[in-house]
Amino acid sequence: MKLATSLVLVLSIFLSPLAFANKAPTVLISIDGFSQEQFELLSPKHLTAIKNKGLSSNALLPVFPTKTFPNHISIVTGKSPLEHGIIHNGFYSRKRNNRYRMGKTKEDPSWLLAKPLWVLAEEQGVTSATYFWPTSDANLFNTRPSYYEEYDGSHTNRQRLMQVIDWLKLPQAKRPQFITSYFSVVDSANHDHGIASDEAKAAVAELDQLMGEFLTILDKEGIEINLVIVSDHGMATIKKKLLQPKVIPRSLAKQAVIVNGQTQLYVYSDNKELLATSVKTINKKAKGEYRAYLAGNYPNHWHFTPTNQAQADVLPDLIVNAAPGVIFTEKKHQSAATHGYDLADTKQMEAVFFASGPNIKAGTMAAFENIHVFGFIAELIGVNTTADKHQVNEFIVD
Repeated sequence: MKLATSLVLVLSIFLSPLAFANKAPTVLISIDGFSQEQFELLSPKHLTAIKNKGLSSNALLPVFPTKTFPNHISIVTGKSPLEHGIIHNGFYSRKRNNRYRMGKTKEDPSWLLAKPLWVLAEEQGVTSATYFWPTSDANLFNTRPSYYEEYDGSHTNRQRLMQVIDWLKLPQAKRPQFITSYFSVVDSANHDHGIASDEAKAAVAELDQLMGEFLTILDKEGIEINLVIVSDHGMATIKKKLLQPKVIPRSLAKQAVIVNGQTQLYVYSDNKELLATSVKTINKKAKGEYRAYLAGNYPNHWHFTPTNQAQADVLPDLIVNAAPGVIFTEKKHQSAATHGYDLADTKQMEAVFFASGPNIKAGTMAAFENIHVFGFIAELIGVNTTADKHQVNEFIVD
């Protein structure tokens, strides 16, 4: 361990009066790749109990593209990917003449354009701790969490939760008020074996059992927390694999930087005339398996309209977007399932949201966009933000 220096979803409606006095610490946990569909199919015991006891939504709606880094960062910044700068797990910067890959903010924090919750918390005197949340081990905006772990995939799931408990057992003056933790086991099992596989079921069961043990230990220690559990995206079975050179015309490939994001091809080129002819060529042979768009014509719900030069710098000139079940490959690919698809094309990308604790009222609500988790947690931990409060139109209080 290293020690270093809305829809607030009305979710204000769901904050009890206790939320503004003697608030319990808030723990935000992500189960990467755990879909709403998978939750409903498997009904894991302890996660279901958390859902039934507290606040839940019919689904948590990921941002486009439904990839790990863009969505995790949207959850903790309240911004769309173009606004916070991480527009895919991999993309290109014209200014840097360099490609972003997952975790590159550790080398160059300037890739990230928006402050995550732990940065805002530390700036406002609220102690925070992070365990593997994407980008949380980077020195962002010259601020680190008071406690954090550098990413190491060998750390067991139990080890991660036990560290969270150790942080919560610290004296009040040192104890974090905001803690994040991250688990990739479900995502990995889904990718490798498929969403209905025994391995995926076992991964969900493992995490579910650990969550039960986690809550039992907290109860025995007399520690109350506000627990928020989310996922970043769902998962869909891969049905067809297309080689990238079969999709992008050779003439364009020779004059472009192409970043293959498996469910999207991000194409960067200064040749506007060639781009215009290529998009027509690509779409003519698509057969419903993908669709190409030029910058300026991206679907509105992607929120890919730049408002400043930093955003324009990384935005592709052309995007080829795969239909659900289709992926773009450059070589033989073994994965059984993946994510990244447009939520408008498949509900399988829907994620989960559960929250329970002394400062959260029980209730159920309609599906909402994951950018609004940011404002909800900010209010729980007493951090001021510029996030708009958002009225929830439909909800049922238990």
